[in-house]
Amino acid sequence: MAEKSTVARPYAQAAFELAAEQKALAAWSEMLAACLAVANDPAMRGLLGNPRVPRDAVGEIFLAACGDSLDQHGSNFVKVLLENRRLGLLPEIAEQYAALRAEAEKTVEARVAAAFELSQAQQAKLTAALKNYLGREVKLVCEVDKTLLGGAVIQAGDKVIDGSALGRLARLAGQMEG
Repeated sequence: MAEKSTVARPYAQAAFELAAEQKALAAWSEMLAACLAVANDPAMRGLLGNPRVPRDAVGEIFLAACGDSLDQHGSNFVKVLLENRRLGLLPEIAEQYAALRAEAEKTVEARVAAAFELSQAQQAKLTAALKNYLGREVKLVCEVDKTLLGGAVIQAGDKVIDGSALGRLARLAGQMEG
């Protein structure tokens, strides 16, 4: 069977193209997030995985649970996913849609794991440096990781910058061996 991300790609691309055409990239992100929240509900997961519940009934319940968070295009998108038995791909579709949107808007989410909580000034300085380095707008997501001892590890897209104390020690040890 094909990998989930491969099967999800055309759906994410279709959602992105429709959102771009409508100039509604943010609205589609919100709709996909709402669908994902409904799909991740334990009761809904039970319904989605139950072959004895008719697909039409699951669709009605799913759309009702989404409520007003979907417009007509979003509802149609969910119906297509249901008809093709692809509703389980919502996490991959939402992730790929977010990547397409970030590329179009020239933004990137940078995850920073630091040994200690970063101050507002440190976050602003780091955001500016990453924006300069990556050539994109940067949305910083910070977390504290006490296992780092010192420094930080930054992941932005496919780039990883390891400025942690452990990372520096590992590089130093590698230089001493070679």
